[in-house]
Amino acid sequence: MIYYRVAFCVEQATVENIEHIQSHSQTTTQQVLWKWRSTLLTSPHALFTLLRAYSYIPKDNIRVFFASSEAEMDDMLARQNAGQISSSVSADQFLSGKRINTMDVKRLEFELSMEADHDEPYTFALPHSIAERMAWTNLLQKRQRGELES
Repeated sequence: MIYYRVAFCVEQATVENIEHIQSHSQTTTQQVLWKWRSTLLTSPHALFTLLRAYSYIPKDNIRVFFASSEAEMDDMLARQNAGQISSSVSADQFLSGKRINTMDVKRLEFELSMEADHDEPYTFALPHSIAERMAWTNLLQKRQRGELES
């Protein structure tokens, strides 16, 4: 099940970054901060109704977040406020048909979770069956001949 939640732009803070101390150059960027403006919604119909109620607000000041749980929803808002990737789209994108399906949401949550072992090195071991070993051997030969990219 996918949950939806709406957030509004509450502040656009100016952030100055010093690129290099010796050159004294600075970069100024706008950081947008978002805050929840709805409870957890479970149906697209409820979401459309809510967005219609907020029709007087500019659509680029509204974001629709998607998650598989309330805890993940709060994490996505924190990520969006930090300028990182999140499972959200602008209200304009959502109303024009941009959707995030259940598999995409769960995949993103899994990839962003701290429980994953993404930093573990991979150790290759040859398969036990002869057919699988032959397939690996054929792939290795194609790679050595330059028929496959690395």
